[in-house]
Amino acid sequence: MERAIVSLVAILLQTVAAGAQDRRVGLVSPFLALDRRFPEPPARPNDLMSYAPAPTARDPSLPRADADATCRALLTDASIVTTPHAAISGEGGCGIAAPVTLEAVLLPGERRIEIAPAPVMRCDLAARFGAFVRETIAPAIDASGRKVKRVITADAYDCRSRNRQAGAKLSEHATGAAIDLAAIEFADGSLMRVTDKTADPTIAESLRQSACARFSTVLGPGSDGYHEDHIHLDLALRRGGAKICQWALK
Repeated sequence: MERAIVSLVAILLQTVAAGAQDRRVGLVSPFLALDRRFPEPPARPNDLMSYAPAPTARDPSLPRADADATCRALLTDASIVTTPHAAISGEGGCGIAAPVTLEAVLLPGERRIEIAPAPVMRCDLAARFGAFVRETIAPAIDASGRKVKRVITADAYDCRSRNRQAGAKLSEHATGAAIDLAAIEFADGSLMRVTDKTADPTIAESLRQSACARFSTVLGPGSDGYHEDHIHLDLALRRGGAKICQWALK
C-alpha cells in the first residue's frame, strides 16, 4: 500500500514538472484551446404567449378584408343612423372587424327613435336590432296609443366572459354580437322597463315573440338569474341554427 502511494506521488510530481517544462519552451496544453464558455440561451420571444395554444377559433362575424364593404351593404337600406369605427381588437378572442355605434332608428314620417346609451356593436347586429325597433317595438307601442321616444340599452360590446363569471366562456358581448335591452321611454317622458311584469302584457308578448324569431338567444326574467332586469339579445351561431328563448312574462 505504501509503495503504491509513493508511486502515485512520483507520477504527479513528474506531470507537474513536465507542465512547467512545457511552459518554459512555449508549448500550450491543447485543453486551453477549448471554448469553456457556457452556451448562450435561445433568444427570448417577444411574446411569451406565442408558446401558448391559440384560443378556440370563433366564427367571424365578417371577413376582415370585406368588413367595411359588407357593412355598407347591410346598412344602406336599414333606416338606422350609425357611426363606423376602426376595427376593435382585444385579448382572448374579443373584438369586432367593423364596429358601428347605433345612434337612432328612422321611421316613416321623419320619426326618429334614439338609442341610448348609443351602443357599439357589429353592423349586422345593428341592422337586426334596428329592424326589431322599427318593425316591432314602435308598432306595438303605437297600438297602445303612445309613441316611442327612446330605446334604452344596458350593454353591448364588452370584452368579458358570460355573466362576468371567472372561467366562463367568452360572451357574445365580447364580439359585438349581443345587446341588452333595458327600457322604452315614451314621448311624454314616462318609462317602461321591458322586464316589468305589471306592464301591458300585449306589448310584452309582442316583443318576446318577435325577439325570439329574430335573434339566436333571448334571455330575460326566469332564464338564469342574471337577466332579471334586462333582455339579452344576441346572434350566437349554433349547430343546426339552434336558438334559445328564455323570457318569462309572468
